[in-house]
Amino acid sequence: MTSVVLTTAAVVAVAEPAWADPLPLTLNVSVGPSGARGTLVGTVAATSAPFPVGTTPTVQFQYIGGNNTACSATARPVTQIAISGITTTAGALTVDPATVRRIGTNKIAFDLPTSAYPATDSNGDPSTVNYDGLVLLGDQSVAKWSVCVYDTDSTVASTLLAAGTYTLAQKPVITSIVPAASAAGGGQSITVNGTGLGSATTTTTASIDGVPLTNLQVAANGSSFTAVTGPHAAGTNLDLVVTAPGGKVSSLDPDNNGLPEDNDNSTADTPIPFSYSNGITISPNTSALGTTVDVDIVGAGFSQLSFDPNGDPYDANAHVFLVNGKYDAATNRGVAECGAVSVVNDTELICTLDLSLYALDPATSLPASPNGPIAEGAYILTIVANGGPGVGVGAAPTMVSSSATFTVASY
Repeated sequence: MTSVVLTTAAVVAVAEPAWADPLPLTLNVSVGPSGARGTLVGTVAATSAPFPVGTTPTVQFQYIGGNNTACSATARPVTQIAISGITTTAGALTVDPATVRRIGTNKIAFDLPTSAYPATDSNGDPSTVNYDGLVLLGDQSVAKWSVCVYDTDSTVASTLLAAGTYTLAQKPVITSIVPAASAAGGGQSITVNGTGLGSATTTTTASIDGVPLTNLQVAANGSSFTAVTGPHAAGTNLDLVVTAPGGKVSSLDPDNNGLPEDNDNSTADTPIPFSYSNGITISPNTSALGTTVDVDIVGAGFSQLSFDPNGDPYDANAHVFLVNGKYDAATNRGVAECGAVSVVNDTELICTLDLSLYALDPATSLPASPNGPIAEGAYILTIVANGGPGVGVGAAPTMVSSSATFTVASY
């Protein structure tokens, strides 16, 4: 494949007459990162037939800038990229002919060039970094390229058949995530700051450890977006991945340079991990003294739990306890168990809490003495993976959150 050489050497720009009436070429994707792999499909009006049987068109990317505002009348020589300030004054890159395919008389497909075309740093200079034999692009500038389709590759006798535009998008970078944490049930609104994150008119998606963010709203200047987290089991050091027009970026490599942490002495190179806590939300979160109530619990990771079917609070299966304070497997196991657990899905379960009688002794899980209804007060509904006693397996609760407070009241 022909590659483009980035250089600061001056290139003499020769004004070329633009073709008068090229057919408009509509691309299936009109914006993307430099050097991206992928296939573009270009279509002209169905009433036109610029790509007859037996022909293989030549496709060129020609930079729009300086004196180059449209496709030239004939194919251009592949040229170096000349940088003057931040303006590219010349440049043409021919698509590998082996990847150009005629789909019909009005439709072609071709692979994106994988050479840089071009990338510049914040000073407008060509920017590459050598690392273990790999050439990595520096900061990308937003730039437009004409996509020019000719009948041959001749630079003196070819004919311009169709023309479209392709925009080189800025490589996305993450500078901060606020907050960088969510409860397991999701629903946390977060703001991701950075550059090249898209715009209101482009498509940007994001996920945390594969779980999509929802309600994603990108700022007009592409410097931030807001979104809402989805449910995810508790975990730390998770990556938030953004897919923007300029490519992908992970919060574990937030400056998007592919280098190990702090290898380039950049503070932006420090990973920004995301975490999910063992949080649950419950509805309702209060009930009258001496009643029985069905409780809807929202969190994550429920499908991995096997709940006690026999009502034995010491059973080694999972349990839902009503705890006065912080759960402790040996000394503070709860005053009641929410029984008849039905797991709706991985993020929701329903159980029945009987507050009317047989309160448990939190130290022994045996009926309290004297026994009676659960006393008034604020408790914490806690899910544990293993109800066995002691400080070994099951001593720590699977999920606990102060937001899961359940109040027994006298009304």
